[in-house]
Amino acid sequence: MLSPKNQKFREGVQVPFLEKMLKENQKILEQLENSFDETTGKQLERLQAIEKTSKVKSNITELTKAIEYSKKREYFRHPNIPQNIPDEHIWNDAWYDEKRNAWVTLNDYFFELPNSRTRDIQVEYEKENITNVGIILEEERIQFRFGLPSIIRKNTKGQDVWYALPTLFDVMLTKEIVKGTLKPETQEKRYLYTSGSEAWISVLGRHLTEQEYLFACEFMIGLVKTPLNILRANIGRPYDPKEYKKTMKQWEKENK
Repeated sequence: MLSPKNQKFREGVQVPFLEKMLKENQKILEQLENSFDETTGKQLERLQAIEKTSKVKSNITELTKAIEYSKKREYFRHPNIPQNIPDEHIWNDAWYDEKRNAWVTLNDYFFELPNSRTRDIQVEYEKENITNVGIILEEERIQFRFGLPSIIRKNTKGQDVWYALPTLFDVMLTKEIVKGTLKPETQEKRYLYTSGSEAWISVLGRHLTEQEYLFACEFMIGLVKTPLNILRANIGRPYDPKEYKKTMKQWEKENK
């Protein structure tokens, strides 16, 4: 599991890469729109053009969100990522390999998937005798969702759900990401990820990390927001005694 200690680098480091991708998609959209009239009377070609245009517009929207997301979030560089990969291509333990036009991840979830190591693209990747091999994924399968490189996976109900390519620590979470896992408003807003932070807070039959719990308190009806310092003290985790007394008095006052 990736440790964030001494691995943090500045927010917004991926912005140049994301802006380049955004410009490429804007150029593709312009080309599609300029050639749209050529599909007049060609039903199949027109439908394909509409589908491509819709996908590119979606990419533009998501990349724009990703740029803003990247500016506000802290990222880590996994020590096993090849040295020739620039920071702007990295999201913790996942990265874009420009040489191979593909994405690679060290996220434990992807190693556990059936046939993850037997796919042709993976076999070829591993033939190159790369140390600390990750799971390689075709570029066209990866799209940005909730600010992160993501891929479609099946959830326990067999539904298509976006899954984050990198392992996510609490400093990378947003309320929308957590809500996409715990209480999505629609199927399109469902989102799953591998957590790198410790999940120790028991809530409704599952364990949440500290940031997941704080966000859950904002959108889960009936969930009482107990200060983290009090939760830590109640189960014997390290806590600040002075802050605990101060927090306890304030909390008891608010909940009389």
